[in-house]
Amino acid sequence: MRGIVSAGMRSVLRAIALVALAVASNVPAFAQQVAAAGTAPLTPVVSVAWLGDWIGRPEIVILQLGTAESFARGHIPGAIRLDFDAEVIAPGVEGGLRMELPEPAALQQALRAKGVRADSKIVIVFDVATNFARAGRTFFTLEWAGLRDRVAVLDGGYPSWQASGRYIATGPGKVVAVVGDITLSPTGALLATKDSVRASVAGGGRRMVDARLSEFYNDERDNGMPRGGRIVGAVNLPFNSAVNANGMFKSRAELEQLVAAAGIGAADPLTTYCHIGLQASWMYLTLRALGRDVTMYDGSFDEWSRDVSLPVGGVRATRP
Repeated sequence: MRGIVSAGMRSVLRAIALVALAVASNVPAFAQQVAAAGTAPLTPVVSVAWLGDWIGRPEIVILQLGTAESFARGHIPGAIRLDFDAEVIAPGVEGGLRMELPEPAALQQALRAKGVRADSKIVIVFDVATNFARAGRTFFTLEWAGLRDRVAVLDGGYPSWQASGRYIATGPGKVVAVVGDITLSPTGALLATKDSVRASVAGGGRRMVDARLSEFYNDERDNGMPRGGRIVGAVNLPFNSAVNANGMFKSRAELEQLVAAAGIGAADPLTTYCHIGLQASWMYLTLRALGRDVTMYDGSFDEWSRDVSLPVGGVRATRP
């Protein structure tokens, strides 16, 4: 039965969660789960059943995206609100690229304020089904910040938690009693640059995966950028093709079929891109979950289209 959790019931919920650790759960084939928390690595995608088993453990930090208003209306018990625009991406600069990575010091401070410790495992939750790509961007940002294998996205986000009939909480959420001590160590290994993409295009290095909708890939719709088209040699794997209408991932077999149909080989090293690095982040998460060697071009077509020395393909003379 679905319920609303008041502050006074949180201790009860914690006890229920601990009892649930002894109960076996049904795990979807795509989101293979870790056997235990603690020192075991997190897989990129975790299920509601897994989170239901581990909720309340001190090492599990649930960060739920959304506005203060939507968070107050309902969130996973024990979750802490994460402000995507203020904490996950850098402030916009006039004339600059859109959706840049945050300053590491600012991100570290934000995570510490939410109680994230050196041993924490983070589960990212999107608030509504249409906002799933923001969870992907948050996942990539935290992996780039050095938290690989310590961060995961809840399959289906908050809507899947609601649909499961589990308890939900209302109000401002958990109060962090102790500031965390997480130390971030950003790595450039996951981040493709304009120069590295240029080299891949020229020398047949990493396969470029265009995560935009097909009408932008095929230049059938104005992208609002200096040039249309796509990065030369890129294949199209639209970000929304990985999920069902409810924001949950398709089965592993369906995802592998989508990847193969796009012409991507099993051993191909990949780099995702899109308009500004949002949709590409979701495809980065998808390919990571499939065990692929993948990086992301954060500048994406926003940066590429501004440089007239860089080649574009698929440009139409006119658009319908």
